[in-house]
Amino acid sequence: MFWVTYRQFRATLLGTLGVIALVGALSLLASLSLRNYAFGSSFGQLDLCYGTGSTACVAQTTLTATTLLTAALPFLIGLFVGGATFSRDIERGTHVLSLSQSVGRLRWYFCRVLIVFVPVVLAMLVLGILFLRVRATNNVWSSFSGFEHSRFVFPIFETSALAPAAYTLAALLIGSAFALLLRHSVGAMVLTLITTVGLLVLLTAGLRPHYATPLVEARPLVDVVTTGEYLGYGSSSRWTVDSNYVDAQGNKLTIDYNACNEDQSFYEQFDQDPDETYAAYEARTDELNRQQIARRADCLAAQGADRFEVEYHVDSQFWRFQATEAALLLTLSALVLGVSTLLVRRLRP
Repeated sequence: MFWVTYRQFRATLLGTLGVIALVGALSLLASLSLRNYAFGSSFGQLDLCYGTGSTACVAQTTLTATTLLTAALPFLIGLFVGGATFSRDIERGTHVLSLSQSVGRLRWYFCRVLIVFVPVVLAMLVLGILFLRVRATNNVWSSFSGFEHSRFVFPIFETSALAPAAYTLAALLIGSAFALLLRHSVGAMVLTLITTVGLLVLLTAGLRPHYATPLVEARPLVDVVTTGEYLGYGSSSRWTVDSNYVDAQGNKLTIDYNACNEDQSFYEQFDQDPDETYAAYEARTDELNRQQIARRADCLAAQGADRFEVEYHVDSQFWRFQATEAALLLTLSALVLGVSTLLVRRLRP
């Protein structure tokens, strides 16, 4: 039974493994060629080629492409491997031949899971570890916005360590479950795509920030006015998940920024007078800036603000977050696997 299953899905299995191997090889070669470049880590951005030469630009573009492809691979595999492994036979009625030859339904199902799904999941695990090793040579994590971010954000987190394998396993089992339920390839593919992409959005934007209690950095209002509210962003050593003005009790506030804006006459004072020396102009504008900072801080305080708080997770929690997300996906996979066994038991030859 195992040999027959392998021969039936040999092309699908070897083709999928070949694509994964190609992505890994290209990523490794590109990273090796970027070792001596300051801007050597370009992930999730298509135009980070700041005068580093054609070789580096090609390598950075390659890393970007392989990262984005790796982020999409679990869903593509779920569509074209997870569902097709079962729906194709059921649509054609060829599953009748297997089930009518004293082959148990569960054996028929789990043979395909073991022969097709398990090698693909293991290959994605190797790819995730490879990406983690490739990126360890540089602490810069670029994403779609073009700023430096921590490795908790998309698409870095989803393509590193355990995540690719966990997402692939879930997508494969979800695809197979819809194939068994609907017995129709196109319908199973549509539902698999919707479900797996929705799962990614849910985990990335909804649950991941709450895998651990975030640390809080509190800043006085004057410091925030001086340095800006978004100083916490852009650091690769931590992941900023939220930032707010809060009152003395820690309650989040909604600030009316328009109430704190200066009118046009204030900015007109920054024009240098014809008979004013540069030293006098510099001293006067410095005083205007100090007054503006004080007024803005007073304006924020008048609206109830006591301080500005930044909530963040440190980079040392990366493996904890990876393990948590993998555990959630494995739990979901186990539930889907249970549903699939029920569907297989009801499958008529």
